[in-house]
Amino acid sequence: MLNLDVLRNHLRNSWRYLLKDKQFTLLNLLGLSTGLACALLISLWVRSELNFDKFHENDDQLYEVMIHEKAGNRIATSNATGDQMGETLLRDLPEVETAVTTTPASWFQTFSLTADSNTISAGGNFVSSDYFHAFSVPLIQGRASEVVNNKNSIAISQTLAVKLFRKPVLAMGKIMEWKWQAFSGKCMVTGVFADFPANSSQQHDFLLSMDAWNQIVPKGDKRTSSGPFDNFVVLKKGTDIDHINQKLAGLTKTTFNDSTSTLFLRKYSDAYLFGNYKNGVQTGGKITYVRLFSCIAIIILLVACINFMNLSTAKASMRMKEVGVKKALGARRGTLVLQFLSESMVMSFLALSIAIFITWALLPQFSHMTGKALSLHFDAGTILIMCGAAVGTGLLAGSYPAFHLSRFNPSLTLKGGLASSWGEVLVRKGLVVFQFSISIVFIVSVMVVYRQINYVQEKSPGYDKDNVVYFEMNGRVAEQAESFLAQLKSVPGVINASSIQQKMILPAMLPGNGAGVRWEGKNADDKIRFFRMPVNYDLIETMNIQIAEGRSFSKRYGNEASNIILNEAAVKAMELRDPIGKMVMISGQKMQVVGVAKNFHFNSLHEAVRPFILYISPAETMLVMARITAGNQKQTLQNIQAFHKSFNPGYAFNYQFLDYDFQHQYASEQLVAQLAKYFAALAIIISCLGLYGLAAFTANRRRREIGVRKVLGATAGNVVTMLTKDFMILMIIAITIAFPLGWWLTNQWLQNFAYHIHINAGIFIITTLLMLIITLTTIGFQSLKAARMNPTDALKVQ
Repeated sequence: MLNLDVLRNHLRNSWRYLLKDKQFTLLNLLGLSTGLACALLISLWVRSELNFDKFHENDDQLYEVMIHEKAGNRIATSNATGDQMGETLLRDLPEVETAVTTTPASWFQTFSLTADSNTISAGGNFVSSDYFHAFSVPLIQGRASEVVNNKNSIAISQTLAVKLFRKPVLAMGKIMEWKWQAFSGKCMVTGVFADFPANSSQQHDFLLSMDAWNQIVPKGDKRTSSGPFDNFVVLKKGTDIDHINQKLAGLTKTTFNDSTSTLFLRKYSDAYLFGNYKNGVQTGGKITYVRLFSCIAIIILLVACINFMNLSTAKASMRMKEVGVKKALGARRGTLVLQFLSESMVMSFLALSIAIFITWALLPQFSHMTGKALSLHFDAGTILIMCGAAVGTGLLAGSYPAFHLSRFNPSLTLKGGLASSWGEVLVRKGLVVFQFSISIVFIVSVMVVYRQINYVQEKSPGYDKDNVVYFEMNGRVAEQAESFLAQLKSVPGVINASSIQQKMILPAMLPGNGAGVRWEGKNADDKIRFFRMPVNYDLIETMNIQIAEGRSFSKRYGNEASNIILNEAAVKAMELRDPIGKMVMISGQKMQVVGVAKNFHFNSLHEAVRPFILYISPAETMLVMARITAGNQKQTLQNIQAFHKSFNPGYAFNYQFLDYDFQHQYASEQLVAQLAKYFAALAIIISCLGLYGLAAFTANRRRREIGVRKVLGATAGNVVTMLTKDFMILMIIAITIAFPLGWWLTNQWLQNFAYHIHINAGIFIITTLLMLIITLTTIGFQSLKAARMNPTDALKVQ
């Protein structure tokens, strides 16, 4: 049994020893506290990511209906399913307890809500009546079964209720009017719900009944497996998900009469982290970056621990007599191990205290950088993680020095005759090589990531994305779009304007499976997925999309309703020669190809350009696209706002820059670049602290040798070369290891992009030069200090 007095004595002696050697203590405290602070910051972010959407009470039973659709020689996976999916699953699958259908939130920018002559913009969605039974959104006012059970009901958030009615209770029973596009409706507030938490993928200010949506677009007569809607189910407890997915696959063919698609269920809270599919197989998502930064946290902490191990073993010669005396007086090896582990544990918990302060100080900036509302709460779980990290770090950092120092033979140590073994030297040098290798991989990775981000941001998407604003067509704008656009073009600062159905970048609609597109020579087995976008006249000119063949749409040619423009990817997929004038059947309507647009990216560079069909249909467009003059955007936007207010009174003017959408596509990559840059710098700094300490101890250990060499005529340059040579050899070995590893890791990451840079020799040359500068700067001071000392003083050292 462990004697508490003995342990207390070890801790007291450890504290005295750490205070005695201040340089050793300071270097280790800086390294360990920095490593622990990095690990704490990353762990807070990782916990936030892992808990996203997991707050629902039915989390284990809440699933989203997904669909695999055949598209030629590939399988496309999405969550877009039919409007009657929920009621069908409730009827045919006894395992389904609750079913909810919603419109995709991405369809709506904002609604205009009017209450008591007060009009505001708010974000909302249409949901079926069991929404509050499936999702854990607490109701402050109202009953879950009555909140959105008819077309005239609306549930609003607590924040919205306070904004419009001062108190949630005062909102109940009030009449409100909602407006979106050319549609509007009056409804009564039947519920007030608590604001959605920050870790929810759904964020709505209000919810309307699906019955209200069905008044805008009536349900189809035919049950379809695919469609634009989101469908969710709550399964009964104990349901075997594999079994129900087998039943769903059969249901696709029998009930929905669809032989080219397969339905399946995905856990709702998995969508955030595991949202990527490739050819019908789940291939990760945000979980990739969660794993990546978890590994980075462990690596940085490991680098800090290596510093402690190296510095401790390097100092072993200075503690030989101490160990010899204690062994000669009867100290057992276990007692010595406990003593040295106590030193590392004291160091680790001191570092943890400093790391907590660093984390607290950096958390606001880190939260801003990650876009997460992170906070440091000292609950039981957090305290357990922190203490576990400190104990683990202390044991890892102190284990090798403890067992290494405690094994010394007392007779040899008291005579001062124990030299460093080859095993000790190899371990220490191997750890230095590991630190060098990590730093090199970090530098290569950061350079590749930054070059790729610059590449995707600077690469032309095939249209001019700068100085383009867009906003929804509501009210009179939607009803009199042609008149509005004509007058908008005359607003000072507006160069051109048109309208489009959905966002130019990351359109919400999904491509059809090609069954409705036919042309002469088409292979009947082809299921090419075409994106189809209704546009207005002048859209191509407003966006500066280049025409490769034929012409753009123009009113000069009369009614263009039966004409289409293909992009080059569509022409290639359809294997059309001389496409201009060719006839294409789209959903039973004969259309003529009048132009071919050069390929443009409406998705990110993660994906290749897909087949795209543009057709004229002003009535289907929902977004105004306006190009404005550069350099005077603020005044132009004020002009547009004033015109919009006069033309469309009662509706808010909410605009967005197209360039923002373009940048938002790469939000994850930009976060990776930012975090990788800082963590790479910290890993290098921690490694440099260790190198600095090792250089100091090496110079101190070889003082007599340096003195003899100087007496025999060695110059300062000879001494510096001697002391730096070993470190430079270690760096060369690290480069040999790290370059292939860095190339492989970054090349794997680049495969996520259909268009990416090539990793050239310049990256590795720059990395080598940086490592040379970092290494020489780190050890240079100690080397010069040793080279310039008086040889007489060096030879006096006992």
